[in-house]
Amino acid sequence: MSKTTMSMGRRIVELLRQEGVQAVFSQGDITTRDVLLHAERAGLQVVGPRHEAAAVFSAMGYYAVTGRPQAAFGAMGPGVANLLPAAVAASQEHVPVLIFGARRHQGAAHAVRRGQWLSAPMEPLFAQICKFATVVRHPAEIDDAVRQAFRQALAGTPGPVYIEYDSMMHVQEWDYPPLQPPGSYRAGPQAASESSVLAAAALLKGASLPLLLAGEAVQHHRCQAALIALAEKLGCPVVTTFAGSGLIHAGHPQALLFQGQAAQEVIAESDLLLAVGTCLPENTNYGRLMAFAQNEARRKVIVLEPDLAAIGVNRPVDVAVVGDLPLTLAQLHAALGEPRPSHPRLPGWKQQQADEHEAALAAIPDRGALHPSRMMLEARHAVPDEASIVLDGGLTIFYQHAFFEKRGADFVYGAHYSHLGCGLPQAVGVQLAQGRDRPVCLITGDGALGFHFMELETAVRHQLPIVVLVNDDHALGAEMAAHMQHIGHPIEVRFAPVRYDRMMEAMGGHGEYVERVEDLQPAIRRAFASGKTALVQVITDPEASHREPHPFAAARASWINADVQDRYGR
Repeated sequence: MSKTTMSMGRRIVELLRQEGVQAVFSQGDITTRDVLLHAERAGLQVVGPRHEAAAVFSAMGYYAVTGRPQAAFGAMGPGVANLLPAAVAASQEHVPVLIFGARRHQGAAHAVRRGQWLSAPMEPLFAQICKFATVVRHPAEIDDAVRQAFRQALAGTPGPVYIEYDSMMHVQEWDYPPLQPPGSYRAGPQAASESSVLAAAALLKGASLPLLLAGEAVQHHRCQAALIALAEKLGCPVVTTFAGSGLIHAGHPQALLFQGQAAQEVIAESDLLLAVGTCLPENTNYGRLMAFAQNEARRKVIVLEPDLAAIGVNRPVDVAVVGDLPLTLAQLHAALGEPRPSHPRLPGWKQQQADEHEAALAAIPDRGALHPSRMMLEARHAVPDEASIVLDGGLTIFYQHAFFEKRGADFVYGAHYSHLGCGLPQAVGVQLAQGRDRPVCLITGDGALGFHFMELETAVRHQLPIVVLVNDDHALGAEMAAHMQHIGHPIEVRFAPVRYDRMMEAMGGHGEYVERVEDLQPAIRRAFASGKTALVQVITDPEASHREPHPFAAARASWINADVQDRYGR
């Protein structure tokens, strides 16, 4: 078997390329210079964020709209430490990211010393968070490490993996054998067992009111069309998790908003729950609490899930269809045979939801300032329907969810861990993945925007036409509400007025500043038409966060309290 002499940095790039990696997110540090050299030569997108955590967040955004894992690199010491919080977010959001970290030479790393420069034991910390973590101590070990990383990252429930190497090892040369194709060292997509599919189909055919609940794994596996085809064959109500927003157009005759009263009534009455691409997270009451509890004794539960270890964790199930999600959706669709007629009560539930929405519109306060709910309504008229939407912020998320209609596009949001500030770097990853021709819009609060504000420069540098809509109430909204209720005045949750639009312009982008509702739609349209990285700063009512409950406030309280009350009675 002939071997080729090359640097470990080049070998890493070759291993990543054959697995479909298209982007490398890394600051131009000396400990990654050979990787960057060969990534550039190989035609990969090389993106240098302003903060290492943003490298992981950008890789997460790229994965969210492609289903393909990407790679993030961190420099030894503080650079690797900066990757750590983003690795936590990737783990909790079930996003596979290959994270590479450099360290001091193993002679220094293992020495019993104090006061070492740029040195801290990081691999044990990543091992607690990631699905797999290892230290490469010789260039000959990199093949095994990367292959195992991909096996673990993509097996079962996806998640991040971590590979650490001595800082100068990437420039060392070694004689490497020919690459092995991925199919020779890790299993490809697997179909579910025929018996489980037939059992699920039998239950669905016998149900009088099945309910389909879809989550973010449908988006990650790029099988939205298969989900809709299955839903239409079943003719049943469809709801999504927060993370599954946008999987079905809000105007679809079967689509209901999970948090709405109509959907809650359907949940309570349903005799079968079909959960697709979701772990039944806390913000869906684990599929067994609140409205679900009202008919729990006679409700059957089917889950379409790729991970055996996830079955039955959040609630018992009757049938588990375990396999690759696109394959299992196709299997179940075929097994169901002829379509069922649409449920006769769907028009009534849709009308009930429309009436509820109209009542919510009428209840939006008008204190003279632009209310964040009104901001979302106006923004929906100006943001192109085909735009991929990235979400960030605290209360901003709830205003958006209630009043920014979902029209079937990609909605990218870390709905499980809700890591504040990840939205802007995720938008960078989404825009890189989709190219300049498909618009990307980030909807964020001013508090969340501040965490990684300088990634706007990254977007400008790469000529990414992202449009950022900022709900600017000069505060951390959720914290503001809590302080006013508990303390009576805010303590360090208000911000000074800042002209983010001018900062955007100073970086070479397009800025808009909006205070009046009638100016908002034209400003957003100008931002998209600019072809530049653009920011629309919308000054919203600073009283909104604490003068009245935010949309779905009661639902949010139930996420936090219901499980504890159910288990411990308090």
